[in-house]
Amino acid sequence: MACKNCAQTLDTTDNYCNSCGAKVIRNRLTLKNIWNDIGHEIFNLDNTFLKTFRTLFAHPEKVILDYISGTRKRYMNPVGYFAIAITLSGLMFFILRDVYELNLTESSFSGGTTPKMNFVFDFQALLAYLSMPLYALFTWMLFSHTKKFNYTEHLVANAYIIGQTSYIQVVTFVLFLGIFPIKFDVFNLGFFFFMVVYQFYVLGRMHQLHFWPTFWRALIYFILLLVVMVGIGALIVILSLLTGSVSMEELAPK
Repeated sequence: MACKNCAQTLDTTDNYCNSCGAKVIRNRLTLKNIWNDIGHEIFNLDNTFLKTFRTLFAHPEKVILDYISGTRKRYMNPVGYFAIAITLSGLMFFILRDVYELNLTESSFSGGTTPKMNFVFDFQALLAYLSMPLYALFTWMLFSHTKKFNYTEHLVANAYIIGQTSYIQVVTFVLFLGIFPIKFDVFNLGFFFFMVVYQFYVLGRMHQLHFWPTFWRALIYFILLLVVMVGIGALIVILSLLTGSVSMEELAPK
């Protein structure tokens, strides 16, 4: 008998391959054993996903520093961790728009009605992936004087951090916006502030900096992101007008 993953010769009593570590599958594929595999990989308390999730709360810098230093089996890799978070975020936006029927682009800070442009959230996953290199660039620049981590290592750190905050976002948004009459933009702005605080709490611990050196970097980062978000918002409006998704009459204050 040979391993179906690496072709290594196996004994008939082997449950795992001695070469690549893959589980030996003997049963025919059924819905039941697929569900058992999913349950083992996701809900088992010893699996890497839950271990990563728990440790990013208690000792977030440990997950990142271990991965950067070469410990790759103890925690889930940052790309997979971030990808699952973005997938769940897509489900969250579906619930908010189609189940709760919220206008996610409505402003609480301007009078009158606003056009429904919820279609922009159809591209939230793409925007999330495109934003990640920008997050890493900003944090790398802000901490560049320490010379401790390069750009790629900042990319890893931000993938873990943004992934973790995205999991929290999914749970809190679905619960609170479904129970309480809170405006999406107000709640989202508050969560954005929380994300930056957590992000620089972790980065400060990674770089072993005290409060004030970390604080002013977080403040600059917050301002940079606000500028970028305003720019992206303006670009979305322009593209919406050019494609006919909204009209000038809809954008005009009423």
